[in-house]
Amino acid sequence: MANLNRIILVGQLTTEPETRSTVDGVPMAKFRLAVARPQNGADLIDVIAWRKAAEDCGSKIAKGKMVLVEGRIQNRSFEDQAGQRRWVTEVVAHTVMPFDRAGGKAPAASAAAETSLDDIDLASDLPF
Repeated sequence: MANLNRIILVGQLTTEPETRSTVDGVPMAKFRLAVARPQNGADLIDVIAWRKAAEDCGSKIAKGKMVLVEGRIQNRSFEDQAGQRRWVTEVVAHTVMPFDRAGGKAPAASAAAETSLDDIDLASDLPF
């Protein structure tokens, strides 16, 4: 059965990817993506990537560059420092790659970058 909860976004990075590792040594990266609306303006989308996709973020993309992100939408909550429950909607990226604006094409994704994380919810451990 096809995985129907996958989305593909193309946009421009508005922040440098913030890369780090969890206490268990799992690489993660997060950044914000500006995705143009059909009429005017753009939506700012928070993106989080894990493992190989996170490693690719640290070495292959940068603020101001166009990227293609393939992943799924996730809603999660956490408690902030003031004890308030906060909700976050973000894209959990399975693949992140540079997008050639002039040619309109992205390079072929590596098999490792397409590893599915559907059965692992690592974001629930994040304090932000």
